[in-house]
Amino acid sequence: MKNIAIVLFFLSLYLTACEEPKVNGVALDTPTSGHLKLMVDEGYQPVISSILDVYDSVYSRTSFDAKYVPEGDAVRALLDDSIEVIIIPRPLKDEETAFFKSQGYIPRVNLVAYDAVAFVVNPGNMDTLLTQDQVKGILKGEITQWNQINPRSGAGKISLVFDNANSATVRYCRDSIAGGAPLPPNASALSKNEEVINYVSKNKGAIGIIAANWISDSDDKGVQRFLENIELVDIAPAPGREGYGPYQAYLATKQYPYRRGMYLINCQARSGLGLGLVNFLISDPGQRIMLKEGLFPTTMPTRLIQVVRE
Repeated sequence: MKNIAIVLFFLSLYLTACEEPKVNGVALDTPTSGHLKLMVDEGYQPVISSILDVYDSVYSRTSFDAKYVPEGDAVRALLDDSIEVIIIPRPLKDEETAFFKSQGYIPRVNLVAYDAVAFVVNPGNMDTLLTQDQVKGILKGEITQWNQINPRSGAGKISLVFDNANSATVRYCRDSIAGGAPLPPNASALSKNEEVINYVSKNKGAIGIIAANWISDSDDKGVQRFLENIELVDIAPAPGREGYGPYQAYLATKQYPYRRGMYLINCQARSGLGLGLVNFLISDPGQRIMLKEGLFPTTMPTRLIQVVRE
């Protein structure tokens, strides 16, 4: 039945593309044909790259020009009308929706998956379990030394490292974890998630904040290489409580506290390739790719298996 559903999905998209709309004799993109420029939060590069490869391999008449950028750059491009489709870790804010209403239309916003903000440390750092209050204290600059967390730690000063000053992880940590407080002086930004991982692997006192998608597909050789050089931090709700990492099961149960949504925001005022892409993302094939990449799907039932140890 699942195979039949997949075939019917692709057949329905094919039929919608039989007649290509035109403006002044120039063919517009349709859900299964044409070219689409889009901006994607850099944290989602691994999964979106995989999805676009599958999409344009199935539909030979489609092509994508995806730019992987900080969240703020993508939103500005959408507001400036220089891009029509973006994928970021949040929906539109009220003031952004109001702006589009003033222009006479409202973009379509679809939640397509859940990922997480992950914390990583150097393999030489013994402190791979933090409480939510400790994370908040680090982000507010109240905890600046590892021995404030563990008196026996020899990791020294805490070096807080983000992917980009304009990134979604910076916004999330500042607004959703630190309560809007400015980031402390020991925080710095590089350019990409991959650079954060490399920095942490070489600096014992560093704690990196990245999009979990960069280390969630354990079958990927690149991810395996990353995980050899860093340690994921588990987060506990309080001292003495069990901690949880940014894994699918704990995103599903909401036991990992720093879960966030992945949203496709489409400003195309017609049935274009943006519509085809979001339909694919929320379809069974698209959600299976999300599952394979370590994200938690929004529309696909997921089975959780609990192992009880005697």
